[in-house]
Amino acid sequence: MTEEAAQISATLLLLAAVIVPWITGRWPLWTRATWRLAVFAILTYLVFLTVGSPFAPSFDPQQSGERVWEQFIEIGWWLMAAQCAIGLARLFVVFETKPRESRIVSDLLAGLIHLLTLFAVINFVFAVPIGGLLATSGVIAIVLGLALQSSLSDVFSGIAVGIERPYSPGDLVWVEGGIEGRVIQVNWRSTHIATMNRDVAIVPNSVMAKARLVNHSMPTTVRGVSITVRLAANERPDRCMAVLTAAVKTCMLMSDTPAPTVARTELQGDGVAYDISFSIPSIEVLVAARTELLGHVQTHLRHAGIALAVPGVPIQTRLEVPTAATLLQESDWFGVLAEADRNLLAEHLIEVWFAAGDKLMKQGDDPQVLFILASGTVEISSDTPPSSSVIFRLGPGGSLGAVGMITGTPYAATATALTSVTAYCLNRKGVSDAMASRPDLINSLEVLARRGQEMQRRDVVARQSDHFDEPEMFLSKLRSFLRKLSESSDNEDHRRNRRR
Repeated sequence: MTEEAAQISATLLLLAAVIVPWITGRWPLWTRATWRLAVFAILTYLVFLTVGSPFAPSFDPQQSGERVWEQFIEIGWWLMAAQCAIGLARLFVVFETKPRESRIVSDLLAGLIHLLTLFAVINFVFAVPIGGLLATSGVIAIVLGLALQSSLSDVFSGIAVGIERPYSPGDLVWVEGGIEGRVIQVNWRSTHIATMNRDVAIVPNSVMAKARLVNHSMPTTVRGVSITVRLAANERPDRCMAVLTAAVKTCMLMSDTPAPTVARTELQGDGVAYDISFSIPSIEVLVAARTELLGHVQTHLRHAGIALAVPGVPIQTRLEVPTAATLLQESDWFGVLAEADRNLLAEHLIEVWFAAGDKLMKQGDDPQVLFILASGTVEISSDTPPSSSVIFRLGPGGSLGAVGMITGTPYAATATALTSVTAYCLNRKGVSDAMASRPDLINSLEVLARRGQEMQRRDVVARQSDHFDEPEMFLSKLRSFLRKLSESSDNEDHRRNRRR
């Protein structure tokens, strides 16, 4: 191949090295590296035919146009060498599926390679000594380093973060100083964290490198939480443990593995400390899980008559345990009734007990009673194929079976005692007897129909059928039920009069 043909081929190859990737779109990293290496190998052969060794090129001193052309090819060779070096560096440092911050090291290497390429072009292509330039550059670098000391500290800390990778975008982190949230970006200078307050904290990388840091996403997103509750010292320890355990089992936001635990950790004259330890699937539900747990603890303690400890004040008396009438008053269903009507129904409540594992009601059974929980925890689950699932859990004060008993609809779920349970039940005979002594109770009970739609959604032991969606249908069912009870009560009175 002649020298002129080699020059033309080298020029066309340089143009192809730029145009082909641009036309074909974004290539994978390994494809770009392979293409550049192939172009560089062919270009090296052509450069040797044109100007000789790239490190000691021999340009034509006679023709200025020919010399510029040869220098252009030589500069293209050095740039292609730089691109090949950068491509190989990125193959070893990052992969395209890695997060953005992992490219910091490769970007730094690319900048260093381009700087060295510039010096090589000045020295080998234009034959300009670079000794003085390097000395001048060193002085400028020192001045800039002193002026940009803080920024450079952030940059090199970002490089350290990119190498060590203590966190990545998407991780939940806690940073010393009270910053906690999800990492959304890591760049050369800073780390951006979306906090729980729905704002973004921009923390310099130098601060991130020096601060204590907890990554809640490593090795898993599951997080352990502990809450301390201090109870009155005059209560039996086993009773306190049972009540707190029932409160924990009522919660729905906790992880089942590892299982929550309750332990006594401190004993003093003014109270006993109990630590409740549990896990949550991620930090996003931390506030909701704590709120849920503390709410159930408060409810269970109140219905058990157990008081919280007051520092420095020994408690000698117990709290008043809510009566059956109080439970009816606080019930979602019967709270709308007049006090006289609630008290009348309370007289017909029957106290019952269940052991852990007992079924209060089964899915598909004919409803005969409703329950109001006085203590313990009940799990409501559905056995509908293809698999059973837990719907929710009830604690003290919750009611079961009201809609089903009134409408005569089979139970749509199963209620299982998770702990020892004390409950009050009201059967149809109890309602009939109450109506016999107070006929106006029919009008009071019809008030419940106005809340039928809402209660039917919340009371899962009622069948959720389409024909119950209309309030008029619900009211019709309720009046039919009350009419049957009234007729049953009149027949009972008639039989008694005949015996007399």
